[in-house]
Amino acid sequence: MTQASRWHEPLVADRKRALLAGLRGDVLEIGAGAGGNLRYLHRDVCWTGYEPNRILAARIASGTVMARKFEARPGQFDAVIATLVLCSVEDLDGTLRGIYESLRPGGKFVFIEHVGAARGSGLRRAQERWAGAWRRCAGGCRVDRDTEERIVAAGFAIESIERFELPMWLAGPHVAGVAVRA
Repeated sequence: MTQASRWHEPLVADRKRALLAGLRGDVLEIGAGAGGNLRYLHRDVCWTGYEPNRILAARIASGTVMARKFEARPGQFDAVIATLVLCSVEDLDGTLRGIYESLRPGGKFVFIEHVGAARGSGLRRAQERWAGAWRRCAGGCRVDRDTEERIVAAGFAIESIERFELPMWLAGPHVAGVAVRA
């Protein structure tokens, strides 16, 4: 994870800065890792991180709040962040429902995720062909997930979205955006 982050972070740093710097209030980060996104947040944010991997959670900066178990608390947060985590959650729909419920009405769900390529494309066929091996080698990552569709199906309205490609073979297609709880 550390090696992959060192390579991936410079490719998405400007997008993270643009998406995260304006967040205020109570912010939850799903899959907080070792706290790499903290540097992009305004100093007045009241941050709570959720990281089930105890090795990553142990590396988090001191003075922050870290939870090992995600429990949706209705309307508690002004914003929720997910960066490169939704590909590997076991129950994506349940996680998205929990994120939705955790947000106050009008709250923002900010995400940067790699996603499945366009259906019918050669890259999508390759993702589907290699999905099982990729999942075993990459910590449960589902390289062919249609994350944007699932976010909308969870009840969110997409406020803004950018689709872009990074030089990462099967994990190259990405989305970055903001979705809002109605």
